[in-house]
Amino acid sequence: MSPPDPSAARLPVIEPVRLYRQIATLLTERIAQGLFPVGSFLPAERALAGQLGVSRTSVREAMIALEVAGKVTIRPGHGVQILPQVQEFPLPVPGDVGPIQAMEARRLIEPRIAAKAATNRSEAHLEAMQRAMALQAQGDTPKDRTYRQGDRGFHLEIARASGNAAYEIMVQKLWDYRDTPLFERFESLLMKPERAADTQAEHAEIFDAIAQRDSARAAKTMQHHIDAVLAAFVAGKTDIG
Repeated sequence: MSPPDPSAARLPVIEPVRLYRQIATLLTERIAQGLFPVGSFLPAERALAGQLGVSRTSVREAMIALEVAGKVTIRPGHGVQILPQVQEFPLPVPGDVGPIQAMEARRLIEPRIAAKAATNRSEAHLEAMQRAMALQAQGDTPKDRTYRQGDRGFHLEIARASGNAAYEIMVQKLWDYRDTPLFERFESLLMKPERAADTQAEHAEIFDAIAQRDSARAAKTMQHHIDAVLAAFVAGKTDIG
């Protein structure tokens, strides 16, 4: 009798599943079971959060993921309505990183990067930041392509100015998540109209601190900026359901 194959007893790798995806998957299953018929509305955001024992932010991420997947439509002021399930749409999983997680990671590293940029920046870096700010100013809302390109370019140039190429790679990767349908829908639903002007004003403060080689102020203004955007995501301009 041959000895048992050791590989047969090896357990599979457990893949971590983000909370918003777990919620979205659970709701998808309930929709498929007919608990929420086509045309009906999901329970309100607050009610779902209470039933599931999770934050309202996680529920928002899940609902937006379901909309991007074509399973529901979000009707601000009315609720989240179930769509006909004509075909199976995969839930969006861009590296399994949701908008809130991406912003929290940026909050951790970008203030440090801004401080380094204030020390190591060159005049060429400052000029590139100014060009990015000018490009962003051409857009009226965060949905405009020029606004988004300028916003991204400004933060990437700060990472370049830090003098550490690894920072640039990390910032670029985190900003890649903003260019996903899930993140874009998150912004369009939750960002207030004045956020565009607020962001540009905050960028000007960050730029001034870096130009003045004030590392402490550069870090502080960057953290204030990211905190403000994160707070806008968490609070939202209205409940989505």
